[in-house]
Amino acid sequence: MLRYALRRMLWAIPTLLGISLVVFFVTSLLPDPAADLPKRAAALAASNPEEYDALEEERRARFLDLPAFFNAKPQDVRTRATAAMRHVADDDDQAALGAHQLARMGGAALPYVLPALDDLTPAARARVAIALTPVGLRMGVAEEDRLSDPNEAVLFWSRFWEDRALDFTAPALHRAVHRLALHTTDLRERDLREVDTYALSAVIPAMHGTDDREAIRALAALASHVSGRHGEIRFDADDDALHRAVDGWDAWWQVHESDYVAFDGVARVAAASIQTRYGKWIFGATTGRLGMSAIDGVPIADKLVARTPVTLLLTALALLASYAIAVPLGALTAWLRGRPVDVTLAVILFAMYSLPTFWAAQLLAHAYAPTHGVALPMNLHDTAQTLWRLALPVVALMTGSLATLSRYQRAAVLETIRLDYVRTAKAKGASAFRQVVVHALRNAMLPVVTLAGLQFPALLGGAFVVEEVFAVPGIGYETMRAVEAHDEAWLVAIALVTAVITTLALIASDVAYGLLDPRVREATATPRGVRA
Repeated sequence: MLRYALRRMLWAIPTLLGISLVVFFVTSLLPDPAADLPKRAAALAASNPEEYDALEEERRARFLDLPAFFNAKPQDVRTRATAAMRHVADDDDQAALGAHQLARMGGAALPYVLPALDDLTPAARARVAIALTPVGLRMGVAEEDRLSDPNEAVLFWSRFWEDRALDFTAPALHRAVHRLALHTTDLRERDLREVDTYALSAVIPAMHGTDDREAIRALAALASHVSGRHGEIRFDADDDALHRAVDGWDAWWQVHESDYVAFDGVARVAAASIQTRYGKWIFGATTGRLGMSAIDGVPIADKLVARTPVTLLLTALALLASYAIAVPLGALTAWLRGRPVDVTLAVILFAMYSLPTFWAAQLLAHAYAPTHGVALPMNLHDTAQTLWRLALPVVALMTGSLATLSRYQRAAVLETIRLDYVRTAKAKGASAFRQVVVHALRNAMLPVVTLAGLQFPALLGGAFVVEEVFAVPGIGYETMRAVEAHDEAWLVAIALVTAVITTLALIASDVAYGLLDPRVREATATPRGVRA
C-alpha cells in the first residue's frame, strides 16, 4: 500500500506542473501596467528618473521584462553594464538611459566598466567617467568636484581600479561581510560601502546566516544605502518586523539579482530557464519565496502558514461531521425505505442540497452570530475556543455535503443488500437492522469513501465563502481581501496551494479505499502484467 501511495504521489507531480502552467497562463493575461515603457524608457529616464524607476519596478516585480518560458540570452550585470557603457560612450539616443543604469548597478558594474576605459576614445572615456559620478558619491571615495571634472574623473577611476581591484573579488567580499556580521564597526561598514552594490551578492544571504540583531540591522542598512531601496530595520523592531524585513530583501533580490551578479558556467546555463517569468514564478513557489503581500507588506509565505491551518481545520471538521451524520443517516433511510420517515428525510435532504452555502452561512450568521466583517485572531492551541468559533461555520459548510453523502450512502446500502451474502444472512433469520448495519454497511461505505477526495475540494471552495460571512481568519477571508486590493501575488500563491491540497486529498481518498478493501490492496501490490 505504501508503494501505491508513493506511486500516486509521483504521478501527482506532472498534474501539479500542469496546474502551475494553467495558473501561470491565467496570470499572464493580466494587463501590463507599463507595456510601452521599453519604447519611451530613454526619454523618461532623462526627463523623470523617479517615474521611470517606479514603472520599471512595477513591471519587474511581475517579471514582465523576462520572456515567458525560455531565455536564449539571459541578461546579467556583465551584459547590462557593457551595453549601458556603450550607449554612454557613443552618446546616442540611449545615453541618458545608459548613464542611469550604470548609476543604479553601481559598484557591481565597475569590474566590467573600469577595465574597458582604456579601449575607449578620450571623449568617450570622459563621458563614461562622468556617468559614474553618482556611484563614486554613494561610495564616498571622492568629492563631487573631482568626479564631475572630465579629466579628473578619468584619472581618478583609473587609479581607483589599480588600487582597489582586489576588493572586487569574491574572497575579499565574503571575508569583509563575514567580519561585519561577527562584529559591526564603522570601519567595516565603510569598507563594504566602498564596493557599493558589488557587496549585495554576499550581504543579502548573510542576513539569514546570523542571529545577531545588530548585524542584521547593519547589513540591511548597508543594502539600503547601496541599492536605494528603503529596507532599513529600526532599533526597536520586534522579531516579526525583523523577519519581514529580511523576507522583503529576499523578494527584492529575486527580482534584481541579475542587476548585480554575473552568470558564469552552470549558472548561465540554468539562467536560460530560471531567468524567465515561469522559471521565477515556479522557483519562488518551490522555495517559499512567494513575495510580499500588497495589503500589509507581510511575506505571503508567513500569511499562508498562519491562515492555512484555520481553513484546513474548518474543512476537515465539516467533512468529518458530514460523514459522521451521513453514514448512519443513509443506512437508516435504507432500512426504512419507502416509509414516511424515509420520504420526510429525503425532502429535508433535498432542501439542504438545494440551499447555496453562502445563503445558509448568512442565515446562521444573522440568527446566531452577527459579525462585523473583522476577523479576530484564532489560537489553534486553545481547543475549546477554536471549536466554539468554528461551530456555526462548520454547520453552514456541511449542509450540502451532508445531503449528498447521505443519499449516496442510502443508494449504496440498497445496492449491497441485494448481494448474495446479505440474502444468505436474511435466509438465516437476521433482522433487517442487522442486515443493513452488520452485513451491508461496511461494503456500502466503500463507494462513499471515494467521494471524500471530491468532497474535500468542494468544501474547501465553500470555506472561502463561509470564512467571509463569519469573519474566520483563514485563507478564504484573506483571499477576499486580496481580490479587493488586487494582490496578484497572493492570488497566484493561493491557486497553487489549493491545487496541492486538492491533489493530496485525492491521493488520501485512494489510499483510504485501499485500506478498506483488501481486493484493492492486492491489485495495487501485484506488479503490472502479473496475474494473481
